Parts: sequence; structure tokens; C-alpha cells
Amino acid sequence: MMRGRLAAISFAVAVALAAAPALAADEGRGIGYAATGLVFDLPAGVSVERLEVHVSFYSVRLAYVFKSRRRLTVHFRFALPDMPVDAGEDIAALDKDSEAAGLAADTQPANYMNLSVRVDGKPVVLGGHGRALLDGKDVTRQLLDAGVPLLSGPAGSAWRRLTPDVRTKLEASRLISIDAAAWTYQADFAWDAMLEPGETSVEISYATLAKYWSDITVDHFPEIAPDGSATRAYCIDDALRRAFFRKPFSYDIYTVTHLAAPAGHWRGPVGHYRLVIDKGAATNLVAFCPLSAKKISPTTFEWTAVNFTQDSPTGVLFFMDQNAASSGARE
Repeated sequence: MMRGRLAAISFAVAVALAAAPALAADEGRGIGYAATGLVFDLPAGVSVERLEVHVSFYSVRLAYVFKSRRRLTVHFRFALPDMPVDAGEDIAALDKDSEAAGLAADTQPANYMNLSVRVDGKPVVLGGHGRALLDGKDVTRQLLDAGVPLLSGPAGSAWRRLTPDVRTKLEASRLISIDAAAWTYQADFAWDAMLEPGETSVEISYATLAKYWSDITVDHFPEIAPDGSATRAYCIDDALRRAFFRKPFSYDIYTVTHLAAPAGHWRGPVGHYRLVIDKGAATNLVAFCPLSAKKISPTTFEWTAVNFTQDSPTGVLFFMDQNAASSGARE
């Protein structure tokens, strides 16, 4: 389940941007709520000289350095993961005029992950669109034509004012059920960046959604066993396993997956790649691939590569210590 409000700062947050083996569909309890990553096409004569990925439990920062032979414009796109929509006040991520914002959420998408972009240090105004989806079908126009906001404020008040005829029609289409929306909402942001001759930096920051493992028990945790799916997906070693079982009831466990850019779009290589993962507190545990990542502080790990290409989904598993007690192993 997704926990917390969709005001991005209050999300439980993590991300996966490591050089890990591909996650199979049955590994790691699914891929979590994954953004598609940054999508762009590089013209001839443009390369990615450096990419630094800084990941913490609450935020992510991607720092690209592009090198171009000439002045040109590159179009970027960043699609946020679908968010469930219901009538609960802890779901809406809108401004004070939530009904108006919900009705305009197709052309003024809700930034529920606090995505921000800077080019050479200057903030970029994001464009894009939002859409409502039901079973993979775009139902945006159907909802707006009926006067139904794509997102709603507390208790779904806008939906409760629907006329009986409109309500009956929407319920027949399975779009609304007992004052709750059945669709999901997705925001897709885009912007253009002017690359000057030489190097241009593009920095992207956002909060990501963690998938909570709610049904872990000490007696039944096969995923973390030496041959378990979580061990394979997140490179769990014996040291972390021992650390977890010293106080297994003290941790909340989250997993998040980062999806590489869709086929046909840029995937690399990056001249110099650096990944830093920050587990937050020294008593937390974290598991990710590759195991060759080095611990560079009590809470952070670093992995570097040259001519690096990421072309498969990868994941990070966070063990968040509820009691701030001491632990060992990749912590």
C-alpha cells in the first residue's frame, strides 16, 4: 500500500539508481512506485560527461553534465508514477482552490513529487500535462466533460455535488464508486534546455514513493534468505542479514525501483558516473547492488564507474530503524 500524503515532502521516500541486476517481476515484492526516469534524445556531437546520483530516504538529486560541440536545444521529459486517487483528504496534493486545480490538472499537472529542474543553476519552468487512467485507458476527457476534477480536495466534495444522471453514468463506467475515484492520476513533465558549446549542467531533484513491506514476520521472511528473491535483487549479504535478525522488529522496510529510459531513448554511456546512497541514520540498514560500493561515511555509500550505461530496472531496500538502536553491517 502507499503510505502518507501525496504532498511530496511528507512521503516515505527512497529510490533505486544503482548498477544492480535487473529485477524480475517476482523479486523484491514488485517494483514499487517507479518514475520512468529522465527521457531525452541526444543529437550528434553531444555527450553526457558526468552524472552524479545522490539518494536519501527523502529526496533524490541527479546532476548531469552535458558536453556539446555547438549551441542547441534538447527536449527533456520526466513522467511521474501513477498515483491512486480517492476521496480521502490525505490523498489530494492540491493548492487551496483544490476543485479548480483538479479541473485544470490536465494542462497544469500536479507536481506531487516536488520535481524541480535547474540548468546551469537557473530554475526551469516545467511544462507538461496530467491525465486520468482507468485500466490503462485515458479517461481524462470523459471526466472533465462531466465536470469531475481529475483530483479532488478533502472528502471528495466536488464529486458529491454531481447530478444523479452524471453520477449514474460515471458509476456505470466504473469511474466512481461510493464517492471514491477508481482512476489513477499521472503527471508527465517536460522542458527544453539550451546546451551551450562546452559543458552545461542539468540538475533534477524530486521525492520518490517507497513501497512499504507491511507483512514481514521473523518466522516467515524467505526473501532475505541466502537464496531468497530480495537477496538476489538487492545483493543482501550475511553481515546485513545478521544485523537485521539482531532486532528484526525494530525496522520498517521499504523498496523503490528506478526504471531506465524507455527503449529508443538515451541510456548512456556516461563518461563518469557516481552513485551516492545515504541511509539517513547510522542505525538504519540499506541493501543495493553492487556489493562493491564503498562506505564513505557512517551513513553514505559510493559507487563509481566509467562509460556506464544503465539499461535495466534497479532497486534499493531500506531498513529504517524505528528505535534508533545500534546495528552493524552496511549500516
